Amino acid sequence: MSQDHTVSFAVDGVAVVTGAAQGIGQAAAVALAQQGADVALVDRDPERCAETAGMVEALGRRALALGCDVADKAAVDACADRVVAELGPITALATCAGVLTENVTAEAVREADLDTLWDVNVKGSFHWAVAASRSMIPAGRGSVVLISSQAALVSLPSQAGYSMSKGAVATLARSLAIDWAKHGVTVNAICPTFIWTPMAAPMLEIPEVHAAAIRRIPIGRVGQPKDIGGVIAFLASPAASLITGVVLPVDGGWTAGEPELPL
Repeated sequence: MSQDHTVSFAVDGVAVVTGAAQGIGQAAAVALAQQGADVALVDRDPERCAETAGMVEALGRRALALGCDVADKAAVDACADRVVAELGPITALATCAGVLTENVTAEAVREADLDTLWDVNVKGSFHWAVAASRSMIPAGRGSVVLISSQAALVSLPSQAGYSMSKGAVATLARSLAIDWAKHGVTVNAICPTFIWTPMAAPMLEIPEVHAAAIRRIPIGRVGQPKDIGGVIAFLASPAASLITGVVLPVDGGWTAGEPELPL
């Protein structure tokens, strides 16, 4: 029996990227547009997405900037409806909106910070995944990519609240993957290492922190947003159609083991 060995990395249809104004979200939007998707750019302030929209449109794809509080289910549902009405059914989703609170020990974490971490990182991912599924499930296809963190896999000091929230995102990916596999919808989570983004920059600009991160990453460098954007585009493409329920470290080898044992 002859087999079709054709591999496609094209991402057709409409992709939604949350947190699209900067960092990983911006890189994801550009990568998805490069592979052929029209992109809805979601941010609390849609005017912040002007630069990203210009990048998407320069690639010949449509861009739609929308304001949305990802923690507000009603706002997410309304935003998803606008995407469908103005661009078409959603075929791919990347939940890049996220927050990081200050580094403090668990006993010093403020409840307000826990609420913020849960609302944005966890509820935001959940609400958008469910909203996108309303397009994907009837169509029998679609890809959801949730942004977790290597903090979901290995402990980071003084970040119990953040690590907890990102661990929940990783678990959510597995759960939705099982629930939606029968509908042809794949769901995966990416766990980035330290990436040069506006959120991580205040830490990475401390020379000692930057040097320590590089020592701990076997590849020998901190990540760039495009390192994650490329993986998002791959997971949203037909080339990754058999991948679902995976919690994927994109970490330069951090979680593979200790790179500098004195042996």
